[in-house]
Amino acid sequence: MYDKVVPLGSRLHYPITITKLLKSPGDSIKKQESIIEYKFTWRRKTGDDTWNDETTYTEFDSPAEGKLKEWRIKEGSVIGADGPCMLVEESCGHEVQIQGLCSLCGADMTETNWASEERDTDRAMINMTHDQTGLMVSESVATKAEHDTQKRLLRQRKLSLVVDLDQTIIHACIEPTIGEWQGDPSNPNHGAVKDVKSFQLNDDGPRGLASGCTYYIKLRPGLAEFLEEVSGMYELHVYTMGTRAYALNIARIVDPDKKLFGNRVISRDENGSITSKSLQRLFPVSTDMVVIIDDRADVWPMNRPNLIKVVPYDFFKGIGDINSSFLPKRQDILPAPPKSAPIAAKPVAAAAKTSPLDELAKMSGGDDAASLKIQTEEQEKTLEKQLTDRPLLHMQEELDKEDEHGQDPQNGDSSHSHHRNLLVDDDEELITLQDHLTDIHTAFYEMYDKRRAERRQSEPTHPPGHSNFRRRASVDDGVDLSMVPDAGDILAELKSNVLSGLVIVLSGLVPLGVKVEESEIGIQAQSFGAQVLDGVSKRVTHLVVATSRPRTKKVQQAAKISTIKIVNQNWLIDCLSQWRRLDERPYFLDILDADRERSDDTTEVASEEDEEDEAGTKDLKDFDWDTADKELRDMLNELDDDDSESGFDSAANSDTEESDTESVLKQGTKRKSLADGEESDDDGSSITGESVLAKKQRVARSRGASTLRSVRTPNGEDADEEASLPTPGPTGDEGTEGDDRSRLVIDNDTQQDFDDDDLERELLAELEAAGD
Repeated sequence: MYDKVVPLGSRLHYPITITKLLKSPGDSIKKQESIIEYKFTWRRKTGDDTWNDETTYTEFDSPAEGKLKEWRIKEGSVIGADGPCMLVEESCGHEVQIQGLCSLCGADMTETNWASEERDTDRAMINMTHDQTGLMVSESVATKAEHDTQKRLLRQRKLSLVVDLDQTIIHACIEPTIGEWQGDPSNPNHGAVKDVKSFQLNDDGPRGLASGCTYYIKLRPGLAEFLEEVSGMYELHVYTMGTRAYALNIARIVDPDKKLFGNRVISRDENGSITSKSLQRLFPVSTDMVVIIDDRADVWPMNRPNLIKVVPYDFFKGIGDINSSFLPKRQDILPAPPKSAPIAAKPVAAAAKTSPLDELAKMSGGDDAASLKIQTEEQEKTLEKQLTDRPLLHMQEELDKEDEHGQDPQNGDSSHSHHRNLLVDDDEELITLQDHLTDIHTAFYEMYDKRRAERRQSEPTHPPGHSNFRRRASVDDGVDLSMVPDAGDILAELKSNVLSGLVIVLSGLVPLGVKVEESEIGIQAQSFGAQVLDGVSKRVTHLVVATSRPRTKKVQQAAKISTIKIVNQNWLIDCLSQWRRLDERPYFLDILDADRERSDDTTEVASEEDEEDEAGTKDLKDFDWDTADKELRDMLNELDDDDSESGFDSAANSDTEESDTESVLKQGTKRKSLADGEESDDDGSSITGESVLAKKQRVARSRGASTLRSVRTPNGEDADEEASLPTPGPTGDEGTEGDDRSRLVIDNDTQQDFDDDDLERELLAELEAAGD
């Protein structure tokens, strides 16, 4: 029996007054049976400007069926809004439904009536099955079912593993060349393709030229051993964006006896979305015990913490994922091809520009029938291109031509035995992937056991004969859902230590218009503990460069900083794959000597402060000091005239004027001598044999005590404090009443004016410091 609280609904003319309850607790009620009498008042227009209050008596019909347990309202009650009116005991809660029918009582859940505002199909909204049976369950049933599954896995010491197909554990194509190579033992690719599996999708396959085509499936090296080992730690699920017919055929090849995946296969046909995947589709209550392996991270927007990203398996060169038409455009980076590999023609599955499919997916989310149709047509075009263009055949022919061109015409021959093979089966990704899955499983159950042990220690102990002690000992079978850790947190912790402390800049690897920290590769690097930046600086530890663009501005900048390791993209890819920081030396980029040389012909890169000093000194050497001094005297004379016209007493301020003028000119003279290579002390006298550090400290002190801390250049821009030219512009306050001629200083950051008291305090502080 199921208790249901029945509301009055929103369609009544509130406020209403309950005049009579027609049923008593314990009575049976049926749908659309009158159970309440009530009245409401409304206004009726009787003339142009007259209204009369009218009272209407009517009945409320039951939207539910069952046994009335209690009323939640009383006769005479005035009710102003929708609320519960009664509690009904139903014979069936309709919590499990199949294709619109209650699987428990057989009632039609799609039936609607005027007395009910709710649909019975809303009682079971969660799809927990892997197929298209249409089995839907309620939240309470889903929670119970998922908890039962978790308890079973805990007893078995397992977790759940969701496995992608395309380019994760298999690679697929439909090019007829593969079949031809399989039947030709003399072909150089025969050994690589002899174990390729195949099947056809006739009624459930693509239409057009690709109708009835043969799918060729290459299993990732070591897959059988990998699945056998992993199945002892995980319960396996297949989750693919291929059709169900495609997925089931792959499952029959990978798991012919249904010992590994069983019927736990979900495809895009029952996914609920044709552009993204979600663990909530299979585990609507909790994902704490779930791990994902997939070559795409971007298709799991809500479940990245649970994901182990796999290096894409690309056995059929340039083909890519034949189901990629149903996914967002790929933004992550792929390993660079080995130097010995031939340069392929344009990949069949790649697109040079955004397709209409991508645009539609962005606008609508890709989950409607129109989008599905477009994506299906896009995939069919891609498959047709494989059949007509035969890219693998052409790439092998180009390789053969290169081999023949390099042979000795007298001793060489053109037989297949002397030709290189295009397809190479040397992938080892599953070896490292198995290690990762083992580490997660071990860490999960170590934490789970630790939590349970800590709880037992914190509980009060009972003597051996105590009843509670005997009861607990009998039911403690290793299952405690409250102590289950989050596999996503464990995975994040394991990954975050890999690149911890590294500061990485990417060159040629982030799409234009995408922030590096929001790019796919940037997100991955950050999840492994690295910090990613946009530009090169001394903080950077690694510059990761695309092999297709080995000489960029960032490379030239980083080459001048000896502490930055400049590596190709495969270093980062391999680190992320193997979950360890690898030795950079095998991945070092060849840097041109011209890129390592500094602009001033020095061989060692100085600090950022030194670079600023050098730039300032170079500017000062080229500066016309005589003209600057003349301009400064003219400006001070003009200020003196302005002050006189404004009522200032020139005599009263003559000392200040003279002091300021002499200070500024002395500062200019001193900087001129420094620019000419001469070293001087604070008085302007020359210092011989002074160290660089001592000179910097002395110059900094002299600048701090000077009235001229910063100036504006003639073009109006703030000059650097250490490279400033002594031609200060007006502050904008000259000529105002009460102003002071000494207020000529513009601070580089705050543009604050100093008065004589400030200068005096600075000088006193300097003298005290010198005395100490």
